[in-house]
Amino acid sequence: MIENEINFNSGDIQLAGTMTMPSEEGVFPCVLMIHGSGPFDRDENNPHMKIDAFNTIANHLAEKRIASLRYDKRGCGKSSGSFDAAGFYDLVQDGMAAYRYLTTNTNINNDKIFLLGHSEGAMIAPKIYLSYPAIAGLILLAVPAKNLEDSLKYQTKLIKDDVENGKGLARLINKLLWKIIRYDPVKAWQAIFEKAKNTDKDSFRYKGQKINAKWLREHIEYDPKYTICNVNCPILSITGDKDIQVDPQDAASVADLAKGPVEYHIVSNLTHILRPDDGPPSLFNYKKLLKQNIDQRVLDFISSWLQKKI
Repeated sequence: MIENEINFNSGDIQLAGTMTMPSEEGVFPCVLMIHGSGPFDRDENNPHMKIDAFNTIANHLAEKRIASLRYDKRGCGKSSGSFDAAGFYDLVQDGMAAYRYLTTNTNINNDKIFLLGHSEGAMIAPKIYLSYPAIAGLILLAVPAKNLEDSLKYQTKLIKDDVENGKGLARLINKLLWKIIRYDPVKAWQAIFEKAKNTDKDSFRYKGQKINAKWLREHIEYDPKYTICNVNCPILSITGDKDIQVDPQDAASVADLAKGPVEYHIVSNLTHILRPDDGPPSLFNYKKLLKQNIDQRVLDFISSWLQKKI
């Protein structure tokens, strides 16, 4: 396995990443990886959460003789630009630039370039396909088939129920804090969305927290169902039944919506961060779960599907 630091341009932004090749010589199929929401680097890590998803997947694919490209989001890692000012369509343009970069690499089979998106990345990947229908297929992990506003309503309701009805010290502390400051996560997000809709600024502050209004507005207007309905290439859709950030049934919705062949899996005990959890799903479990490796079932589904398509 060979890993090389690379750079490519997306407009005026220079993005940094890693090309992972099975060996120095040869022409290989390739997977381009696109992150979930948040200030993530090429491995899907940030200062608050170390998911280590894309480096793990890259290593697994290299063992199967499949190359991959993963990159730092704009304003993250070694990439230039501002993450806080990036809208949804800026992130789409960055993914398109990464795809174009791959098509210039003589060690990559241009007919066998696949896109892998996790969470928000699973919304971006189909959008890129509409502009580049030569893409061989899509791998969508924790895919939202609803727009961001509806997905966050789903997420915040589950989080609120967990805090108010769950057990443990962390939940009790949050429950007391919410009561003291009169905080309701459902009402808070409703207020944030309304404010984003009624401003043309790139960002604003809500209770001291900086909110990317441009990103929210573009997500509010974006309909992932319309995009998926126009995808003809093969799709692998994987979501866990313990995902509390994306409705697990959205994985099945992709199969109903897409024009091309879809293989989907709603994986038992799998969470949004691609780790298994035997207990009741909760964000409070993430710190413990991240000490584990990515669920091997996810890696096996990905490589098995790719080998059939290759």
